[in-house]
Amino acid sequence: MKKENAKKEKIRTSVLEKLREIMESDGEVSDEEQVRFDSMERTLNDLSREPSRSEVRLMLTSMSKVDGVADFAESAIIKKFMQSLPEEPPKANEGEKSDLPDNINPDTLQSTRELHIDGEAQIEVKDLNLRYGSAQALFDVSIPIEKNSVTSLIGPSGCGKSTLLRCLNRMNDLIPICNFDGSIVYDGDDINKSGTDLVRLRRKIGMVFQKPNPFPKSVFDNVSYGVQLHYNPSRRKMNEIVEKSLTSAALWGEVSDRLHELGTSLSGGQQQRLCIARTIAVEPDVILMDEPCSALDPIATAKIEDLITQLKEHFTVVIVTHSMSQAMRVSDYTAFMFLGRLIEFDKTDKIFNNPGNELTDRYISGRFG
Repeated sequence: MKKENAKKEKIRTSVLEKLREIMESDGEVSDEEQVRFDSMERTLNDLSREPSRSEVRLMLTSMSKVDGVADFAESAIIKKFMQSLPEEPPKANEGEKSDLPDNINPDTLQSTRELHIDGEAQIEVKDLNLRYGSAQALFDVSIPIEKNSVTSLIGPSGCGKSTLLRCLNRMNDLIPICNFDGSIVYDGDDINKSGTDLVRLRRKIGMVFQKPNPFPKSVFDNVSYGVQLHYNPSRRKMNEIVEKSLTSAALWGEVSDRLHELGTSLSGGQQQRLCIARTIAVEPDVILMDEPCSALDPIATAKIEDLITQLKEHFTVVIVTHSMSQAMRVSDYTAFMFLGRLIEFDKTDKIFNNPGNELTDRYISGRFG
């Protein structure tokens, strides 16, 4: 198992290096290229196996075509790298069974249909299936997201929780090998239907990523940038929006006299709260957070967790976390995922104190995963 994991990590690292080499081949990296790179990096992290040759080729080719032109230098990079890969790809899902408790047969796993919330659903996922190329990552997942609540997605690496999170504002559309079926109902409409306004969707369902990613602009411009794309406020109104957003992100008191300094000059925890302020500024209904504290120290983590608790007064929050204690502290509902299935969904107190599924009990007690 260790050999397989080491091999998988080696290939993952090599693919990321080549993606970056393609990005930088023309001497500069565009915002669109960086978004595509970040998306593919998360996809590679989510895979519980080595990517196949066809998946690697699609990723590299997709990156090459971001600017609309696949030039000779980029094609040469792709050709040389593909020649270095083994001819026979590993079997899909190879090695997953060894991660299971001995008495659990993966062929019998089913996504739960026991789904209950107390209030109104802001988002309803129904029978969602998703594939990266030929590899299926989500299986018949249904989940209601209650309005003005915090829902945590937990489970071991590669279980599909980040993939599910990115489905909620169709970030997976940036991955060319991704295809899906099933419905995700938000604001009365299925966001998976053709013709969905993705710009509006991603404004109303914002994303905060694992690593803080402030723009190389001032603190003020980081918050105002998205607002200017969607609206045309006066300078006075913009000042009010920036202050309100930074205050909501519990950052105003720390940066009010530093608004014209680079956002990248802030500490890691401040940068993450700046990214949250940037999301809040465009007035979303839902905030998605993909392990927002994984790169932060305990003090910064505590501030983000306090902020999450406050945010649900005005927003619906969905968070992916590997930290059991974090899920217990901040969330109202918890969904446990495994091998692309939603194994159990319930109120957080119930999940951690009296889980209804043996697999959930084993995972939260640290007996596997």
